[in-house]
Amino acid sequence: MRRTIAHSVRGRLRIRYPARWLEPRSAAIESDLKSLPGVRAVESRPLTGSLRIDYDPYRLAADAIVDRLDRMTAELAAPTTPRSAHPARRRQTLPSTATVKLIGATSVLVTAGVPVFVRAGATLATRRRLNGDVLEASTLGLLIARQNFTAAALLTWVRAVGELVVARSIVRARASLSDVVGVPGRTVTRRTGDQRESIDVGALHAGDVVVVTTGERIAVDGTIVRGEAMVNQQSMTGEALPVECLPGDRVFAATTVEHGEIDIRAEQLGSRTAVGRIVHAIEAAATEKPDIQLFAERLADREVWRTLTLAGLGGVFSRSFDAAMAILVADYGTAARVGIPTAILTSLRRAAREGILVKGPRTLERLARVDTIVFDKTGTLTSGTLHVTRIVSYDRSLDEAELVRLSAAAEQGFTHPVARAVARLARERRIVVPTVTETESALGLGIAVRIEDRRVLIGSRRFMEQQHVRLDRGRDDESAAHAVGASPIFVAIDDRLAGMLELQDQLRDDAPDAVRALRARKMRNVIMLSGDHPEPSRVIADTLGLRHHYAELLPEDKARLVRELKAEGRVVAMVGDGVNDALALRAADVGMAVPGGAAVASEAADIVLLSGGLDRVVRALDLARESIVAVRQTLGVAARANLGVVGLASLGWARPLTSILLSHGTTVAAAVVTAARGAPHPHPPPREPN
Repeated sequence: MRRTIAHSVRGRLRIRYPARWLEPRSAAIESDLKSLPGVRAVESRPLTGSLRIDYDPYRLAADAIVDRLDRMTAELAAPTTPRSAHPARRRQTLPSTATVKLIGATSVLVTAGVPVFVRAGATLATRRRLNGDVLEASTLGLLIARQNFTAAALLTWVRAVGELVVARSIVRARASLSDVVGVPGRTVTRRTGDQRESIDVGALHAGDVVVVTTGERIAVDGTIVRGEAMVNQQSMTGEALPVECLPGDRVFAATTVEHGEIDIRAEQLGSRTAVGRIVHAIEAAATEKPDIQLFAERLADREVWRTLTLAGLGGVFSRSFDAAMAILVADYGTAARVGIPTAILTSLRRAAREGILVKGPRTLERLARVDTIVFDKTGTLTSGTLHVTRIVSYDRSLDEAELVRLSAAAEQGFTHPVARAVARLARERRIVVPTVTETESALGLGIAVRIEDRRVLIGSRRFMEQQHVRLDRGRDDESAAHAVGASPIFVAIDDRLAGMLELQDQLRDDAPDAVRALRARKMRNVIMLSGDHPEPSRVIADTLGLRHHYAELLPEDKARLVRELKAEGRVVAMVGDGVNDALALRAADVGMAVPGGAAVASEAADIVLLSGGLDRVVRALDLARESIVAVRQTLGVAARANLGVVGLASLGWARPLTSILLSHGTTVAAAVVTAARGAPHPHPPPREPN
């Protein structure tokens, strides 16, 4: 029987036999060797085919032990005929049983390895070159061919566990998304005339009227046609307080009626709703591969030839084919397929639990590389809740109430901060708002409408100048407003200046802390953009200590500035909340929509913040960077494990079983630990601003 001397030093000897041969004979060999004078201890390991002998070198020579083993081997290898069995029948029975076991084990392992062999075959057929899939299939095939079923089974099992970890991470990430967004229920109440009926949401059609009452979740995007209610829109906009919704207002799926009852004419259903599009985008991106994973997979493919070379050298150096196989088994494929996606998906799940919806692994990876943060001013760095602090009339026939009445009518139907401020003032003064007969809008500048046969304009200086309205009478009042950081909004009737509304916004309490926290994270720059006049923007920027700020920007200007920053080689994150930020959010490497923003901003953004303040921007950045650290740690574990396997195998101390446990086992274990980090805490920690 073939044997090899794996290790020999003075007083210690290690011999290796085929594991299947040694297992039934280990007890007899141990007993015989222990009877030799000078042998101190004998330890056999049938699983690895190893036999270790400790002896007294002054009483016994190593050659004498080897000679004794060779004689025993010859005796034990000789065929024996038990007295209780007929020789001919015994010779027929044993080979038959062994053959059945061999065929059975081979069939099971080949069947389990079918996906591996299929991937390898497809690679060879289409790309005609070696890669990680081909190496994996070849290694598994060699293990089965050499009848090393234990190692082959362990390799298949460990890789299956790794795939299970990744699959569970995907499922948990999607479940976290559903928990946070709160997908609407499956049944709704439809109104037909005076009749109500409960139907499945899938049976709804555009144009149907849906009744939603207190405590129910809205299942469609649509317009209120009857009733009024307080609607909690946090799942869509992140706004913490319920919003009063009246006939004519738009409402969105996945929001909840806190109080009241409304009839909604359905316009968008199912996956076409705003929340449906967001959920679909995130779920579709959940299985995409980030660039770092693609890089790791390419690295693993390039390492195939190096692995083959090291296996050959290790086998020659150790004079053992098993040592070469041990090196072949170790590769970077498990880290790329299991470790990296697990780390990324775990971070996505942790972010979702904290009210941070990240639309895919690539977004998280880009966020980790962000070095420039661009903030929109109004509604992002400021509260976004403007208040009319002063009203000036330039027409003696118009008092304050008339200016507010016409301004509120012009702004009716809009949801931007100016419109809200004017509408709030009209409600406080109990002013009846007339109906607009014709509307012409210039987004970001102002609006032109026709009310009671009068053309009413309301907007910024630039808008009035475009409409050829002279502002000479309002110049001093405009300067006074800018001096206190307020924004002047002009009102013109029939192309003549009629009045001015002075609006003021307040800096968000957490904005200074957020800016300081971002600087502490080594941002190259923190920039503020605004559509307002330069003076109010300067006041906010000076308060925050921002050196770079830009004012009087149209939505197209904001997007252009973001693209210019990217052209300089910066990785840009744009943080905004409004309709006029959508272009810039799309132009940035990472667009972030803050709580309280418009639904269109949430759709345009790569990251939607559903709760908290600006500290969530900092937290999202930290989670992204932590995910990359976890990925690098996983790659480090894999690299050190593979290096250890190569070293041990070259010295003849590692076999395929050892290699699988060291390389694949440690990588999968690291992935399991990483996934466990995303498990929910019994008591979530309080969210403190950074």
